[in-house]
Amino acid sequence: MIKRLGAIMRKEFRHILRDWQTLVIVLAMPVVMMFLYGYALDVTIENVPVIVEDPRPSVESRAIEKAIDQSSLFKVVGIAAVADQPSELFKRFHIKALFRIPPDFSANLHTPDKPASIQVLIDGSDQNTATILRNAVGPFLQKTALSILHHEPPATIAVRQTVLYNPEQKSALYFVPGLMAMILMMISALLTALAITREKELGTLEQLLVTPLVPGEIILGKILPYVLLAAIDGLLILGVGEALFGVRVRGSLLLLSVSSLVYIYTALALGLLVSTIARKQEHALLIVLPITMLPTMMLSGFIFPLSSLPIALQALSKIVPATYFLEVIRGIILKGVGLAVLWQPLAVLFGMGLVLMIISIKKFKVRL
Repeated sequence: MIKRLGAIMRKEFRHILRDWQTLVIVLAMPVVMMFLYGYALDVTIENVPVIVEDPRPSVESRAIEKAIDQSSLFKVVGIAAVADQPSELFKRFHIKALFRIPPDFSANLHTPDKPASIQVLIDGSDQNTATILRNAVGPFLQKTALSILHHEPPATIAVRQTVLYNPEQKSALYFVPGLMAMILMMISALLTALAITREKELGTLEQLLVTPLVPGEIILGKILPYVLLAAIDGLLILGVGEALFGVRVRGSLLLLSVSSLVYIYTALALGLLVSTIARKQEHALLIVLPITMLPTMMLSGFIFPLSSLPIALQALSKIVPATYFLEVIRGIILKGVGLAVLWQPLAVLFGMGLVLMIISIKKFKVRL
């Protein structure tokens, strides 16, 4: 019995060693997951971009500005004399908070009976970051008034906080766009990779070669049905989000549709590239899931702010398509931002899809 068992085990080990793709994925996946979860599961945020409005600069107001910029939590990206339209600053500079110091700040700070006030506007479209900022801003400014300005109680700073875009801090307004990005990526890439790999595995792909079809036509015919399916999924997500969670699109529906198609196109190109590498459906499945689900969830800003990631992972997030799509879809749904602000991430997303599609078609020709 032991001899027979040993023979079966040796045979199975030979199969495992010959199937090097599965072996590499099985051994590498735990390391990648530990690396991502170990660094990305950190809710600490740093260098949050903010702007300070200071209409009448003084020694005290400049000390406040310096303290804000020198803290590890904030990074002052600009100082404005007047901010008549704060929402435009949030849209144009992608800031997370606006500190508004009133003209009489210095005088009130030296008047015990009248506490100085600072208004802080917070971007509520990123719920995690907004919650951390709401809890941190008040104590931070109070500490600054005491330590930097060398005041003793009762001299205080009254902090008036206002949350924009998601004032009620509903988690659905934050997660629905993120779920749309993750679901569209997984479905588009996974279905495309499995569909073409299945043809290769069954040997039916070679039968298409005897037809007048060229590789580009074969690829286009295979992926167009999944474009339609992914588009239907996107509509379902938005419909359920509005019906059940009150998630309404503030911006242009046309721009949202075009942006979603660009993202779906990029995801399909990624799935097509996987199909040129994988030989079996199991291989395609094991490849697609780690390169779509994990990066979209951990490295795109879906759950954790990108500023909390190490520099290396922040650089890695630049090649994750969902990073750019989340910026676009949250801007359209929550802020009502238009193409004038979102054209850059859209252009990058389209460029990524174009590069992936060109590489996939070339590799597909070589495989054929």
